[in-house]
Amino acid sequence: MAQVILKHNPSLTKENLHALLSSHFVQKGYEVEFTSLIGADIVIKKSGWTGVSIKLKQKSDSTFLRIGGYAPSMAVRLLLYGLILYIILLPKWKALEKEVVDFISSGDLV
Repeated sequence: MAQVILKHNPSLTKENLHALLSSHFVQKGYEVEFTSLIGADIVIKKSGWTGVSIKLKQKSDSTFLRIGGYAPSMAVRLLLYGLILYIILLPKWKALEKEVVDFISSGDLV
């Protein structure tokens, strides 16, 4: 799980973050959606196998994002539950995490 610490920005909302991520990742063919997953606000789906969840955290003196890989497809999670899923998909999740972190780090949020 990656963590990106941003300049303190209390005006950054889930909606603003969603719009920023959508402007970049949708044109690459990814899906950017709000989610009801526990511990996540937004998900970016590259495929049913590869995605990342993003949680925006605002504290009194800091703003940061937690980014973690996961399998967006419920069928994939059920079929390959457990260690096998992580062994196969972890490199792909890490690559997508890095892509998201690199975009955020090079953008206006940091």
